[in-house]
Amino acid sequence: MLRTAILRVARTTPQRAARIAVSHRPPVSMSVRYNSTAPPKTPEELAKKAALKERDAIQRDWDARILSYEELLPKTQNPTADAFLIDVREPDEVAQGMIPSAVNIPLTVLPESLHLSPEAFKEKFGFDKPRHDQEVTFYCRSGKRSTTASDVAKRNGYKNHLSVDRYNVLSDTTMDSLLESLEVLLDDTANPEYEVEYHSGVLTLDLGQHGTYVINKQPPNKQIWLSSPLSGPKRYDYSEDQDDWIYSRDQRGLGDLLNEELTNALGQKVDLQLSNVSSKVE
Repeated sequence: MLRTAILRVARTTPQRAARIAVSHRPPVSMSVRYNSTAPPKTPEELAKKAALKERDAIQRDWDARILSYEELLPKTQNPTADAFLIDVREPDEVAQGMIPSAVNIPLTVLPESLHLSPEAFKEKFGFDKPRHDQEVTFYCRSGKRSTTASDVAKRNGYKNHLSVDRYNVLSDTTMDSLLESLEVLLDDTANPEYEVEYHSGVLTLDLGQHGTYVINKQPPNKQIWLSSPLSGPKRYDYSEDQDDWIYSRDQRGLGDLLNEELTNALGQKVDLQLSNVSSKVE
């Protein structure tokens, strides 16, 4: 269960699909651990089980999927501060051309670069060091180096690779929960001017004189977008650590912002209960 996508991508021409080659390596060694079927009874046992699960996840080869050119295109046309598209080819290759919105970190220096402090990283490359909770997409010429880059990133704590299927499950769960909570809220207010509609991934909340909210799924970026009449547009990424949709610029959750704004607008306490997203998945 991991966060937004670290994907391995190779793109040759705009007409061809961006490819990801799945790495299959023979195991160097094998260990067997037998777990009790009884549930853990103490916090120490729970912590040990979680640590073992985390270790096993890190030791697995990267399980990236094929990313089509159509899926990559929105990332190049609408780059955001929440995601990085990283070309891991060497500088002489990059000089022949690269995706305009991409940045370059050659694979030969990637391992040591991920160990740099944010200040040293920015001084070396001229852009901010990717955070562990940000989406990072690697690409190269044929897919081999981006495969290695993904493994390197994973072993350095970059485990943010929310799959499309999981994104759909989490975002659909969030939107359904939000719709249900808003319907209950509007029934309680009994104001005929207030309306909420949800269709094709787009939820519209009309609060009359207070303005209109639009909240929609954005599958190409694996985000939920908000347009608020009070705070303006925001883009939310799913955070596994917080189990919530988080706006990267202020680290605030979608539900937290909506609760505050709707409480002020309606003059009553509002709690849409949008946090703990994964617990609501059926």
